[in-house]
Amino acid sequence: MLNQDLNSVHKNLKEGNVLYFKELYTTYYEKLCIYSLNYTSDKELAQDIVQDTFMYIWDNRKKIIITTSINSFLYKIVYNKIMDSHRGKNKMDKTLLSYYNEAIDKVVESNSDYKDLRLKKLEECLQLLPKRCQLVFLEKKVSGLKNKEIASNLNISLKTVEGHVSRGYKFLKSCMSESLN
Repeated sequence: MLNQDLNSVHKNLKEGNVLYFKELYTTYYEKLCIYSLNYTSDKELAQDIVQDTFMYIWDNRKKIIITTSINSFLYKIVYNKIMDSHRGKNKMDKTLLSYYNEAIDKVVESNSDYKDLRLKKLEECLQLLPKRCQLVFLEKKVSGLKNKEIASNLNISLKTVEGHVSRGYKFLKSCMSESLN
């Protein structure tokens, strides 16, 4: 029944031939789901897209004009619906990201006292580091020097620089977590 010319396809759709539509659905549903899985790894989304495709065809059956084979027509609609879904998801992701950034900005603004407290505590913890460790850590993290440059400037080995930086991190993490709890 599906191997008909385009005139018969249009006629069956426009007249709302339910048997023809059911056969169309049964013949293509699984193939279209597999096709849509090439573009999305979400099985439920793939099935929803194919369902939407058949709903679109049924709802618009009186005004649909098919210029290619029914096969090409169905695959093209599924492809377009997949692309619409991706565009919608990207738009939603951007919107959610902007809401998230806005919320973070508000929290940061309202928590400037907390930020100031943390900065003050960081300065206190830095002062508690042994002088040589403090110097190496500040050269690395504040001045942005490379380990080789620090080793050369301070006339110490590369391993010593790495050790000071590592100890500095551990100490600061411990110091900061103790004081803010």
